[in-house]
Amino acid sequence: MSKDIVTIIKSTNYSEADKILTVFGRELGKFSLFARGIRKINSKNRGNMQTLSTSKISFYEGKGIPVLTESELIETLDIENLKIPNVRRVLFLLNKFLQEYDPYPRLFDVLQAALKKELDIVSTNKLRIIFLKEMGFLEDFSSCIYCKSSEDIKYIDEETFALVCKNCYSKGKGKPLGDNPYASSTLTRLLDRYIKKVVEEI
Repeated sequence: MSKDIVTIIKSTNYSEADKILTVFGRELGKFSLFARGIRKINSKNRGNMQTLSTSKISFYEGKGIPVLTESELIETLDIENLKIPNVRRVLFLLNKFLQEYDPYPRLFDVLQAALKKELDIVSTNKLRIIFLKEMGFLEDFSSCIYCKSSEDIKYIDEETFALVCKNCYSKGKGKPLGDNPYASSTLTRLLDRYIKKVVEEI
């Protein structure tokens, strides 16, 4: 019997009562899980394994897909009351970029922090940037691309998706980030575009 703490990132109905779940485990990374009978009203696992819920699970690894045996809910979200675009952004990232059985404990912990903040735009954008850096798709995102200074970072270059300080603003096509960069609609839009570009190239 194996155990892990997982967040459910995809759920697919299978037959009348079963599901195949894609989960992101803290220790094991992304993997598929067969949840037998989970669609039945009296299933003990039903309420613990909803999309973006986090649970402690036990599962049996035999031939084929591991089979869920037990679950204990740690955290759940009411997705219907969240901002749907942010839910889609996070699920897209997790499902597209994570590789099977490739663990990223730090990313798992960052995801949990974002879920606790109900995926507001600040936590969503922070998660996405950390994720891209950890996965090797984004270089240092804390200093100016031109002078390497970490002071007065006020802009983001539209073409290169890189930060620019106020002293180097004239060297590129910088867009202002405002007083709260992670909440900036400009950052959100350019991050959406950058992630789409990365997916197209991999």
